[in-house]
Amino acid sequence: MQPDELQRLLLLSLFLPIVGAGLTWALADLGQRVVRRCALLVTVLTVLAAGVVVFHFPTDPAEATQYAAYHGEWFNAAAGIDIGFDVGLDGLSLWLYGLSALLLLTCVLVSWEAVTDRPAAFYGLLLLLGGGMLGVFAAKDIVLFYVFFEFTLIPLFFLIGGWGSEERRHAAIKFFLFTLTGSVLTFLSLLAIVIWVWNDSGRIEMTFSIPELTAYLTQKPMDLTTQMWIFLGLFAGFAIKVPLFPLHTWLPLAHTQAPTAGSVVLAGVLLKIGTYGFLRFSLPMLPQATAACAGWLLWLSVAGIMYGALVALAQSDMKRLIAYSSVSHLGFCMLGIFALNSLGVQGGALQMINHGLSTGGLFAVIGMLYERYHTRRINDLGGLARRMPLLALMMLLFTFSSIGLPGLNGFAGEFPLLLGMFQRGWAETPAADADSLKVIAVLAVTGVVLGAWYMLWMVQRVFFGPLKEANHTDADPPVRDLSLREFAALAPLLVFVFWIGLYPKYFLDTMSPALEAARRPAAEALEKPTASPPALASDGDNDRGVQR
Repeated sequence: MQPDELQRLLLLSLFLPIVGAGLTWALADLGQRVVRRCALLVTVLTVLAAGVVVFHFPTDPAEATQYAAYHGEWFNAAAGIDIGFDVGLDGLSLWLYGLSALLLLTCVLVSWEAVTDRPAAFYGLLLLLGGGMLGVFAAKDIVLFYVFFEFTLIPLFFLIGGWGSEERRHAAIKFFLFTLTGSVLTFLSLLAIVIWVWNDSGRIEMTFSIPELTAYLTQKPMDLTTQMWIFLGLFAGFAIKVPLFPLHTWLPLAHTQAPTAGSVVLAGVLLKIGTYGFLRFSLPMLPQATAACAGWLLWLSVAGIMYGALVALAQSDMKRLIAYSSVSHLGFCMLGIFALNSLGVQGGALQMINHGLSTGGLFAVIGMLYERYHTRRINDLGGLARRMPLLALMMLLFTFSSIGLPGLNGFAGEFPLLLGMFQRGWAETPAADADSLKVIAVLAVTGVVLGAWYMLWMVQRVFFGPLKEANHTDADPPVRDLSLREFAALAPLLVFVFWIGLYPKYFLDTMSPALEAARRPAAEALEKPTASPPALASDGDNDRGVQR
C-alpha cells in the first residue's frame, strides 16, 4: 500500500469517531436502535482503517520512524512558532493505537443493552473519548498531544458522572481533579522543554515537533538541574495517569462507579497514556534525570505491585478487585520501563498492551454478569459455570492471561520484564544500589504469586462450588449464557491474547527499534552517573539553524 493511502487511512481512523459522535447526536430523535447501530458502524470502520494501518507497518526501522506521517499547517509559522497538525505512528505508539480502536468496538458492544438512558449522549461521548485516545498516540506535536491528552478527560468525566453507579458524581469529580492537576504541570514541563531548545539552538522558529525535540536533546542534553525540575513536572501528570503508588487513590473509585464501557476503556487504554508519556518524553528527552530517579521509581513501582495485590485480596466487589489489580499490573509495566535495559523496557511496553487486553476483557465479563444479576459482590454469586459455561470459559481465559500463564500474552510481557529487573540486580558490574535492586526483583516475583492468588480465588468463588444466584429465584427464567453480540465483543481480544502469547516476536519486532532509541540515552546516563552534560554551544554557531 502506498504511503499516501496509509496516511489517508490514519486520518480516517482518527477522525471517524469524532464525526460519528456528531452523527449519533444528530440521530438522537430516531431512537436507541438507530443510535447504537450508527455507533457500531462507526467503530467497525475505525477498527478496519486502524487495522490496515497497523498491519502494514514496515519492518525496516528507517521507514518506521515516521510511519503514515501527515503534516498540516495549524499555527502560522511567521508568528515565530511552528505548531503543526502532525500525526504519525512508530513502534512506541503503533499497538497502543490499534488497542484503542479495538477496545472502542468492545465498549460499544458491551453497552448495547446496558445503556438505555440517553443513548445518543452516551455513544456520542464514548466516540469522542475514542477519538481523543487515538489522537494521543498519533500526535507528533507537543501541543497536539496535550490537546488530545486533555480531550480524553471531558468525555470520561461525563460518562462516569452520567451513567455510573451510586457514587458516580464523587468519582467523576475526583478523577477529573486528580488528572487535570497533574496534566497542567505536565504541559508546563513540556513547554519548558520547547523553550529551552528554542533558546539554546538560536532558531527563529520555536518548534513543538516531538521528533525534532527528541533528536536535539539526544545530541545535546540539558543540564541535570533543569532536567530534574522538568522531570518532576512530567512525573506529576504521568504518574497520576498510570496511576503509580501512592497517586492511585482516584482509580478504584472511578473503576467501581464507571459504567462497564468506562471501566474497559479506562483500564485498557487511558492508564497507558501515563506509561507512554514516560517512554515518549522522559526517557529520551531527560536521560540524566531519568537515570537519577530510576531507583526510587523502581521502589514506587514494586510498592504499587505489592499494595495493589494485597488490597485486592481483601475486596468483596469484583470491580474493585480488578481495579486494585490494575494498580499492581501497571506497577509491573513501570518496573520494566525503569529497569532501563532492553529486556525490561520491551517487557514493560508489551505488558502495557497485555494489560489492556486482559483487564479490558475482565471488566467486560464482569459487566455482563452485572447485567444478569445486578450485583458485583463475590459472596452473592457461586457455581455460575453450570449456568453459563461459555461466560465462565471467557472469564477463566482472561484470568489466566492476567496472571501470566505460559502460552498467553501476560507471560510474554511479565517474563522479560522480570528478567530485565533481575539483570539489573545481578549485573556483572554491580551498581551501588545492587542490594536494593535484588530486593525489588524478589518482591516483584512475590507480586506475581499474589496476583494468581486473588484472581483464582475470585474465579473459584464466583464460577465454581455450590450454585448461588443473587436476585434470581426459581420462578425466573434461566439466566442465558453468552449471546452472539457478547461473544463478538470478547473474541477479538482473545485472538490477541493467544497471538501475543504464542508468537510475541511479531509484536516485539515492530516495537524494539523505537524502544531501543527511547531507552538508550537514559541507559547510557545510568552507566555513567557522574558524567557531565555536553558543553552547550554558543548562540553564534551557525551550523545549528537560522539564528535569531
